[in-house]
Amino acid sequence: MRRGLLILIVFATLISTFLVAQQVELKFLHRWPDPINQPFFENVVKDFEALNPDIRVNIQAISNDPFKEKIKIVLGTSEAPDVFFTWPGEFTNRFIRAGRVMDITDALLGTGWIDDFVYSQLEPFIYEGRFYGTPYRIDGKVFMYNHLLFEKAGVDFVPETWEEFLVACEKLKKAGITPIFFGNEQPWAISHYIGTLNQKSVPEDVWLKDLDPAKGTWDHPGYVEALKMFTQLIPCFNQFPNAIKHAEARANFFAGRSAMMYVEIVEIPYIYRDAPAEFQENWGMFVFPNTGGPGNQNYLTGYPEGFVISADTKYPEQSLRFLKYLTGREAGRREFAEVGYLNGIKNLFDEDEVDAGTWDAVQLVLEAEAMANWLDSSLHARIWDVYSVQLQMLVDGVTTPEKVMQEVRKAADRVRAEF
Repeated sequence: MRRGLLILIVFATLISTFLVAQQVELKFLHRWPDPINQPFFENVVKDFEALNPDIRVNIQAISNDPFKEKIKIVLGTSEAPDVFFTWPGEFTNRFIRAGRVMDITDALLGTGWIDDFVYSQLEPFIYEGRFYGTPYRIDGKVFMYNHLLFEKAGVDFVPETWEEFLVACEKLKKAGITPIFFGNEQPWAISHYIGTLNQKSVPEDVWLKDLDPAKGTWDHPGYVEALKMFTQLIPCFNQFPNAIKHAEARANFFAGRSAMMYVEIVEIPYIYRDAPAEFQENWGMFVFPNTGGPGNQNYLTGYPEGFVISADTKYPEQSLRFLKYLTGREAGRREFAEVGYLNGIKNLFDEDEVDAGTWDAVQLVLEAEAMANWLDSSLHARIWDVYSVQLQMLVDGVTTPEKVMQEVRKAADRVRAEF
């Protein structure tokens, strides 16, 4: 009996040693090193490793701007992650053109994996007809508003047109209420305003052409018109928006110091974590007003965020397994339970399983005619560097819409000459 037990122990030890010896290590890089998101990723990795004992996943997390710099440096080196976070659009496309992102088209189409996703959330990861990534969380941009402050100012309507929006802002100002809180210390925040206004002010074929660094000229008059419309909002903002972080602006909005804020739907969980009870019971949202411009007014600004695989990975099959699990149904349900985000999987929840605010926001995404990508991640980095500085100057009142676009066109000309 003892001899048999000893043989079993030895056998189990040998098997365990063999598995450890065969185990591969994947490097996984994401952009959420905070105490809410990081435990979620750790839990997902733990569950994945239990299901896949031949794989070990090493997690690294770096926040937004440092992440953007690091990924540019490490791709193509021995330090490159096997699976990493990305924003679809030009941020990813430049890496695809450089041969640094793995094409996963065959994996998606050959196994029916593609059928798991809401297609509008997968589509942004297409480049020249091929798939390169999968969505991690649905997102879109909406105006959130405080019912009580609207009532106090006599705003008894939800703005649907640009004219109505400006009327609402004037009523709020006359009532001594800051209409919109805006934090633009990091200018990705203003990119969401300007990207939306560009999309609504310029014909679709034109702005899509201009986003291509090899073709963009940025000479359509709608871009100047978009900036002129934005300047109409500057008196509606709080003071010194360029000195305020977006998170600070959100906290002020939750505290009742403004009536509105332009937010991403992925910020809804912050309401239930951070906002006073009074705000939690008295908020609503609406899409960006119809400007009457030549662009499609039924688009919603915002792209899903997602993950891709390095083309240089030594472990493509294992990386695909991890990507499938990370952005799949089981991890998606955990993601909502622990973090409050919804990923791009079809029919992940029934309506009675999520809060009303999240459900309504996701319906806005699903009902939009199409999604318009974030301006900052759509543009060539050198064009955005110029654009972002000029936009902050516009907020400070030290330049004009015409001068902003002059500088953007110069930057676009320099970049286009390299293609």
